[in-house]
Amino acid sequence: MANHSSQSPLRVAVVGAGFIADFHLEVLKNTPEVELVAVCDAVLEKAEAKAKQFAIPHAVASISELKDLGVNMASLLLPPPLHSSLIRETLEAGIGVMVEKPMVLSSEDARELGALANSKGLPLAVNHNAVTHPSFAALCKRIEDGEIGRVEHVRVTLSVPLRQLDAGDFSHWMFRTPANIVFEQGPHPCAQVHALVGSVKTATTTVLKSRELHPGQQFNNRWLIAAEAERGTVEMYFAFGEDFTRSTIEVLGTDGSIEADLFNDHIAGETKTMYLDFWNSYKAGANRSKELKQSASKVLKDYLRFTIGMGPREDAFFAGMRDSIRGTYQALARGDAPLATAEDGAQVLEWCEAITKDVSNESGAAEVTLSDAPARPGEVVLLGGTGFIGKRVIAKLLERNIPITLIVRRTHSMPAIVVENAANGKIRLVMGTLEDGASMRAALEGARSVVQLATGGGDTWEAVEKAMIGGSVGFAQAAMDAGAERYVYISSVASLYCGLDCGVGIIPDSMPTDPQPLLRPLYSRGKAATEDALIKMQKDKGLPLVILRPGVVLGEGTPMQHSGVGLWARDNHCVGWGLGDTPLPLVWVDDVADAIVESALFNGDAIHGLTMNLCAKIDLNAAQVVEAMRKATGRALHFHPRSLSTSQTMEIGKWIVKRVGGRKVDFPAYRDLKARGLSVPFASDGAREHLNWKPVEDPEEFLDKAIRIYGA
Repeated sequence: MANHSSQSPLRVAVVGAGFIADFHLEVLKNTPEVELVAVCDAVLEKAEAKAKQFAIPHAVASISELKDLGVNMASLLLPPPLHSSLIRETLEAGIGVMVEKPMVLSSEDARELGALANSKGLPLAVNHNAVTHPSFAALCKRIEDGEIGRVEHVRVTLSVPLRQLDAGDFSHWMFRTPANIVFEQGPHPCAQVHALVGSVKTATTTVLKSRELHPGQQFNNRWLIAAEAERGTVEMYFAFGEDFTRSTIEVLGTDGSIEADLFNDHIAGETKTMYLDFWNSYKAGANRSKELKQSASKVLKDYLRFTIGMGPREDAFFAGMRDSIRGTYQALARGDAPLATAEDGAQVLEWCEAITKDVSNESGAAEVTLSDAPARPGEVVLLGGTGFIGKRVIAKLLERNIPITLIVRRTHSMPAIVVENAANGKIRLVMGTLEDGASMRAALEGARSVVQLATGGGDTWEAVEKAMIGGSVGFAQAAMDAGAERYVYISSVASLYCGLDCGVGIIPDSMPTDPQPLLRPLYSRGKAATEDALIKMQKDKGLPLVILRPGVVLGEGTPMQHSGVGLWARDNHCVGWGLGDTPLPLVWVDDVADAIVESALFNGDAIHGLTMNLCAKIDLNAAQVVEAMRKATGRALHFHPRSLSTSQTMEIGKWIVKRVGGRKVDFPAYRDLKARGLSVPFASDGAREHLNWKPVEDPEEFLDKAIRIYGA
């Protein structure tokens, strides 16, 4: 690796403008040895937004543009399948690389890229931030100091939830093959094990539990690994998609043991003493308790100091990322080797390969074929049809032998109902997204109805305006241009203001969107603005529009922790939007699908311009729903009633602390809390009258269909 003068900062670009980029950019902005030059992303608008957010001078869409900006180091923060080609492209451009884990997807490839970097005199580093996790770093220091003697055995537990599994979104790379989850999640514990006992010699893996996500798409939930390494033996238990998070690493030595709780950032150990067994046992427990109390107190103090602006951010994940990223760039600026080299990356990948050697790395998920055929007579086009509600809509349309066009983002990881019916020709598949509306006219030509289930969104109002609102308007215009007879937009009761002071005793179908949308979160504000924009199109241009507003939609295929029930502080602790003693606007997912299908197939224009609520009259409140979930699942679920005024007081308290700490945050809107309470009942007269809608309203039947299914 070529030396770098400490007198001139490294000129760095971040490649990839996704979630993880925020951590790299925040750290690099505060690293004196670094000058942030550019953000690079294939979607230039994403790069521009991130560059603006962090006041970085340049935003580009390709690696080739970085060389002209004088960039000599790049942090690559892209999906793992892209790592190999982009590392090579960046090195060939004369730019060094720090890449997120996993470095690549094979140890052989890692070594080839390491050799390429060496031949060009460029650094190639890997972000193994788990090795710089505060508790793990403390564990290593105590081992180096000889506290537990010679290391003999390492025991790892990694039990984590996966939000994509809960949401039924199986399109992520980690679900493509059974082995991918280890390459996605495993490099963290494998890097720690490698740091403790070296490279792997042998490994035996037992898959304890599996499930099929989609036809042929196998996912292994639980893994048990026994391994021998250079300097000791190892046990690892991996559990993915679990309800309780546990991430620990325990090291057993000849003269003691140390365990780091990585999730909670705690550490405690046990060593031998000179005392008799009874006193030795007491000392072991007392010392462990003392250490855990000290660790817990430090975590609390660090959080409070940061929150009130009297100390730096020290939460474990951020601190590990900071020390890995900053430590690597500081080492490179001195001309030293990075904290984790390409060879380190290769050896960590050898651990992943050893764990998965007997597990398929081939995708068994069926690929669906796109169609270039025109829409068939009477066809219904679905945008967003592979989701929770959309799959029900597809099933109900197929029951009626209605031809379907499904506009999809991808051709892999499709639900069984799509795979089967795309193959037999009942579903026509077209590639596209909500944002592609203006270019979708040809795909919509001849369709009877277009149903928009896709939402769009973003982290800023500008992104929401473009994706959710602009995308919907563009798609509706394409539907009009193509001659569609009806455009059905699936909104939400979140677009309304339904606090007790809303001015009505029952919220009618005709209720306009919240007149004060700026006091609502982005989703609610976006839904309201989209409704308003489409209604304007209906009035000005004759868009054959129908808007449906489902309430709290429950049923198989969506996480039971629905935000309409309350604020799920943990997946088993639900804090009420109020006392939880008023009936919720619940509705079974199949009943929502019925209303959508009837709207799409309705003859004539009598429903054009109508907005219809989809809320059943079920006498169940939030506390009763959570209690029913508890009984059905056997889990320790808890509902915590909290008055809205108490919640608002707490929100104001948090706001004050953040403001004192120098953070720019909006004052909490009491209006939004009142809206979330859903305390005013909803009428659904339009759906009942025009669509002959008859939702499940018997409480016991609803519990059977929408709640007790979680205990199956």
